[in-house]
Amino acid sequence: MSEGLGRLAGGTLSAEEWVRSLLSRIGQCEGSVRAWAQVDREGALEAARAADRARAEGRPLGPLAGAPYGAKDIFDIKGLRREAGTPLYRGHVPGADAACVARLRSGGAVALGKTVTTPFANADPSVTRNPWDLSRSPGGSSSGSAAAVAAGMVPIALGTQTTGSTLRPAAFCGACALKPTYGRIPRSGIVKVSWTFDHVGLIARSAEDLARFLTVMSGPAAGDDGAPDVPVPDFAAASAPRRPGRVLFLKEDFLPLADPEVAGRTMTAVSSLRGKGVEVEEGRLPMGQEAVHAAHAVVRAVDAACYHGEMFLENMDAYPPSTRKTVAAGFMVPAVHYVNALRLRSRFTRAMDRLHDRYELVVLPAFDRLPPPWEASTGSPVFFEALTLSGQPAVTLPLGRGEEGLPFGLQLGGRRFGEAGLLAASRWCDALSPS
Repeated sequence: MSEGLGRLAGGTLSAEEWVRSLLSRIGQCEGSVRAWAQVDREGALEAARAADRARAEGRPLGPLAGAPYGAKDIFDIKGLRREAGTPLYRGHVPGADAACVARLRSGGAVALGKTVTTPFANADPSVTRNPWDLSRSPGGSSSGSAAAVAAGMVPIALGTQTTGSTLRPAAFCGACALKPTYGRIPRSGIVKVSWTFDHVGLIARSAEDLARFLTVMSGPAAGDDGAPDVPVPDFAAASAPRRPGRVLFLKEDFLPLADPEVAGRTMTAVSSLRGKGVEVEEGRLPMGQEAVHAAHAVVRAVDAACYHGEMFLENMDAYPPSTRKTVAAGFMVPAVHYVNALRLRSRFTRAMDRLHDRYELVVLPAFDRLPPPWEASTGSPVFFEALTLSGQPAVTLPLGRGEEGLPFGLQLGGRRFGEAGLLAASRWCDALSPS
């Protein structure tokens, strides 16, 4: 995407040519990958032509003028259907953009359409397939966004993460992804899973592309009390590639849970970091994974029950199994357990803040095992719960492909509101990825 913006500025590519090439790629791949819920062919071409006219006439341009993107089908885009993977929302067309989508529109970005989400952005599988092996899951819940980027159908796509729904599909599909700090990007105009954990995320081909979109999308917004008023730097400029300082490898917490090939790839990546002069220490999370998992599960279930409320009680049979189980469990959790889980989350977040006083990054695998069959599961979220519970930013970076031709990834976590440093380290780490 950054290369495309450079070519637009240099006059060797038009926005309309860029969009047409992507529409052609969608035509080639979509029948097998099934990444798109809706492709807005005419709307995208019209927006691209408008960007080209503005550039030709010398009018002021937004920082993303002409850059195409896709949006998970839980984001409101004015005039496009928003169905969230469920017949209960079939035919819903919002009259306004989600807050972050409105910012992209103002910045000149071109929406190609809506990518497939798992139903209600929960754990039940979607129809999307992994581009590297069509029998495998692309992960979820941002399944279409990850598959579309990996298959070259779009350079960058919006996702969300409540547990692992941005980072896991990106890792399964061999893409880069960023889950920013909780609240960094406002969530107004987006179907909710959990007010407490929902993060807007980005999936792209490079960390530089993530930084460009993050700059435009970030900052407080009316109607989203979870978006704090903190400074928003130019993340692309502030994240020039830089070798990270001291790093904590969470080996004991995660490697015993990973299959041998995942563990081996992770150890190779960590050895490469050390070989390039990074100070890597081994250690553990400041709280046991059992407590992290329990707190996350309780809060997520109660938030889901609160959000779905009467719609669930009136349409229970229309909910797929995993989502139905989560929402039903939420109705049964006593308030005292919910409050205790929130208190544990606060303690864990403070403990992770203290940990990042000593370590710039934490490092762990991006998943525990290779993607399951596409119809069976979207994969385990266990390796993503900790950094989602704490609300700190995290990325996944591709580590090449293994014996079965499937991608591997490495997960990095940084301090809260420290995306610039995390992205700087990520851009430096791009050199670790095998060709």
